[in-house]
Amino acid sequence: MTETLHFPDGFLWGTATAAHQVEGGNINNDWWAWEQTPGHIVDGSRSGAACSWWRGRAEEDLSLAAASGHNSHRLSVEWSRLEPTPGRYDDAAFERYRQILQHMRALGMTPMVTLHHFTLPLWQSTRGGWLDDEIAARFRAYAAECARRLGDLVTLWCTINEPLNLLYFGYFGKRWPPGGGQPLQWPRVAANLFRVHAAAYAAIHAVQPEAEVGLVHIMQAIDPASPRSPLDRFAAWLQDFLSIESWLRPMRTGRLVLPWGLFTREVPGLAGAADFYGVNYYGAYRVRFDPTMPLLGRWVEEGTISSGTDNWGACDPAGLRRAILRAAALGQPVYVTENGIFDPTDARRQRYLVHNLAAAHEAIAAGADLRGYYHWTLVDNFEWAEGWTTPFGLIELNPATQARRPRRSFELYGAIATANAIRADIAAEYLR
Repeated sequence: MTETLHFPDGFLWGTATAAHQVEGGNINNDWWAWEQTPGHIVDGSRSGAACSWWRGRAEEDLSLAAASGHNSHRLSVEWSRLEPTPGRYDDAAFERYRQILQHMRALGMTPMVTLHHFTLPLWQSTRGGWLDDEIAARFRAYAAECARRLGDLVTLWCTINEPLNLLYFGYFGKRWPPGGGQPLQWPRVAANLFRVHAAAYAAIHAVQPEAEVGLVHIMQAIDPASPRSPLDRFAAWLQDFLSIESWLRPMRTGRLVLPWGLFTREVPGLAGAADFYGVNYYGAYRVRFDPTMPLLGRWVEEGTISSGTDNWGACDPAGLRRAILRAAALGQPVYVTENGIFDPTDARRQRYLVHNLAAAHEAIAAGADLRGYYHWTLVDNFEWAEGWTTPFGLIELNPATQARRPRRSFELYGAIATANAIRADIAAEYLR
């Protein structure tokens, strides 16, 4: 008989969102400017009103989540709203975030707040974006201001969401702003990302010593297509090193490794600058050696979740277990800060959800100090370069009418969160 899988007392159950993807009207950042050029967004759409969170729908959606059993939510604040021009902070914008956070607290939800989720103020992007060596000082001041104004409502802070993807899609590739760069720019961008995290970590703790501050990293499973092939193993190792290990190791040592350490060897304040690690995990990739590819390997996994222009990997819950344990080995608590599936019909999301949560439970049983799980995402949103074509939400959204409809997976996740467990009947139905 299938047993109930209990999670630790105090475990945080929630969903994750990003400001630009749900708020609407974020017209002062680099992504808004990027959307205006035809061809940048797959379906030709724009974020527009997004999910209308800035106009009041945030409280409605969060209330629905809390009523379903969620006791937390991870959201981001928009730098370009809070600091519309250098050194000038917007009191009304801070007040709007306070309203949302106060509403969450009234609902019994623990907020987790991300300071940077892919967007830069236009004024920073015109100064060189992540190539600007002054960005760490500016971000330090912004982080400190957020802690001063919102710290009474927030104790869990994330500095940067997925620094690798920001570098990869915006500077290595051309799908995100600023739209690609020269190879010698990549180490500068990486070094500034590390500098910004270290600066924000110190700034928040200076204002709010009791805060917990972490970094959120994408940690997909990367394996050789043929474990017997030395070339496949090498290609998989290389991709894993560049996308994961070369970002985790400096967090322990404070020293950047090649290629990110080409110009900057050490970042002061970086070593140990994490009170927790956030793991974003969507799927697994199988790598076959291919000398014609930039990283010497081609992805050949079967059953991949793909839109045709983006690839989130194959469903592989074991990869999530590995990612949690890998992050836990750094010696700090771990949160699954994103885990979800692009599934317009909700046909696969329920099984994906239960299997991945069972894998998270296995990681806890193996010794990981996993303290929470945030599904991506609560409501269908503007999914960056994919526009409105890739619905990840537990709640279906019609962006034209703003009508919402909870999916079956929303009810299922709520039942798990309410029980703080995968009940035996749920496990019996889905864990086959």
